[in-house]
Amino acid sequence: MRISEDIINNIRDKASISEVIGHYIPIIKKGRGYTAVCPFHDDHDPSLSIAEDKKIYKCFVCGDGGNVFTFVMHYKKCSFLEAVREVAEIIGEPLPIDIKETPKTVSPFKPYYDLLDEAISFGRYVLNTKAGALARDYLQKRGITDDLCDYFDVGYNPPGDVMYKFLASKKFQDEDMIKVNVAREDNYGQMRDVFFDRIIYAIHDQNGNPVGFTARTMNKDNQAKYINTTTTPLYSKGDIVYNYHRAKEAAKKAGRVIVCEGVMDVIAFKRADIEYAVCTLGTAMTQKQLKIIAGLNKHIVFCYDGDKAGQAATIKAVDLCLNEGIEPYVIVNRSGLDPDEILNRGDKNDLVSFSQHELTGIEFAFEYYKTVYPLNNYANKKAYNMRLSEMIIKMTDKYDRDNMFVALKDVTGLSRYAPKEEYKTIKKNKQIKETSLNLNGLEKAEYTILSQMLLSKQAADIYRHDIGCLLNPQNDLIASLILDDYRHYQSTSIARIIDNSDNEEIKKRLLDLSMYELLPDEYNIDILMGAIDKVKTEIKKARFEELSGLIKNNEYANKTKMTEYLQEYSRLAKELGGNKNVRKEK
Repeated sequence: MRISEDIINNIRDKASISEVIGHYIPIIKKGRGYTAVCPFHDDHDPSLSIAEDKKIYKCFVCGDGGNVFTFVMHYKKCSFLEAVREVAEIIGEPLPIDIKETPKTVSPFKPYYDLLDEAISFGRYVLNTKAGALARDYLQKRGITDDLCDYFDVGYNPPGDVMYKFLASKKFQDEDMIKVNVAREDNYGQMRDVFFDRIIYAIHDQNGNPVGFTARTMNKDNQAKYINTTTTPLYSKGDIVYNYHRAKEAAKKAGRVIVCEGVMDVIAFKRADIEYAVCTLGTAMTQKQLKIIAGLNKHIVFCYDGDKAGQAATIKAVDLCLNEGIEPYVIVNRSGLDPDEILNRGDKNDLVSFSQHELTGIEFAFEYYKTVYPLNNYANKKAYNMRLSEMIIKMTDKYDRDNMFVALKDVTGLSRYAPKEEYKTIKKNKQIKETSLNLNGLEKAEYTILSQMLLSKQAADIYRHDIGCLLNPQNDLIASLILDDYRHYQSTSIARIIDNSDNEEIKKRLLDLSMYELLPDEYNIDILMGAIDKVKTEIKKARFEELSGLIKNNEYANKTKMTEYLQEYSRLAKELGGNKNVRKEK
């Protein structure tokens, strides 16, 4: 894709960096900016800082940082142009239709995708034949219409290794069928279908590529009700979120995403016109799946089954969210039924109403742990208090955290328990604060000059006419980049300079400069001139030391040049506030 610089600047300027980052991960309001748990390292406390006014972000632990495009590139592992397009979609600023796209790289997995696409088409075809009559009847009784089967790629794989024979007739290799787990070789060397005599639900990755199946038996013998594709080059259960690619836009519009246990629950929500449900194909949600789901929407609502196992899975999911700095929500389910059963026993309005009754994850934990630790004796109250305290301290909002501790004391009557995580958080925050203060006098003065230049064109003009250089080569280069930016625009932008620089060290220094906490955030000529005077003094000191060395080696200089050195040396000695011992010319 070819995009003009004006279009890129327009998208960057219009984009709210907190809104875009909040599209992928939960963010927390803090002063004039935002913080978040950093997705680029194993972070449990918010260490990523977002400066909305400067349109940049930086993590004070791992060092990752940049502008709105940088974040999307790093989070989605995509190119710059793909990030521009993604940001444009998020802010509702579609790119011009005449933009030309470069040919996309062919995925090395394309042969596998093609194979699975054929398997899906085969299952869809068989479902609508005489061989699929029983499966079709079963689905219709469950409220799954032909349209829903088309939408979710639901099919049927009959007995007799029919799918294998079909795929083989299409010239797909046995080895590839085994690799994607649609067929297997038995003990006698015969190829067999994996999902024979089962209704098959296609599973796709985040980009909508087919990666496997979850398959349900209709028999009531000792077979497993559901079996999934095993781990393959395309599919790993803990890395896939079912229905992600279909729910993406709906979750954005709704401002929430519902997480269920299985495909039938997702389909039930679709039947109730709720299109932002996904599932983890089981209750053991992984950290990877949670981060994928957070990419759909930061308001994550869990709707696992109402039975004992489902509720136990819910509390584990809540814990996992809190560990990742995500504030989870839970749909109150006291019915003991799953969403599919609720819909089939009533109508879609019952499920819609059910989906609106949500608690925060901590509120759910308050109720859940009363069943684990009945509050009828001191030992249980203590255990309850300790467990809830361990969860509350992980909440990212201090106001919510303080209120939950008050509520906990009201429930148990016990004093506050301080878990180890609380001390870890305090220690970590102290370390982050200290790293932001690690500048000497000269560095602070140069950072102040650069900061003032970023705030005001007048400051940039004063710098250019009054001093024109900085001692630190990187700071000097940044000053040049700022001046160059002003030559093209009325106001400068760190986010724009980052995009226009190929020097990673310069980008890092720009981010450090922008996030440095002790710098003034408004243009002030007195502060600017004070910093310039400090740097001028340091420049004079550097020149004084240089002249000292030249004078000591006067045998390499002629008489006229040495006289100039001595005169300059003497002048600087006075300006710097004292006479220095200087070797007199012979």
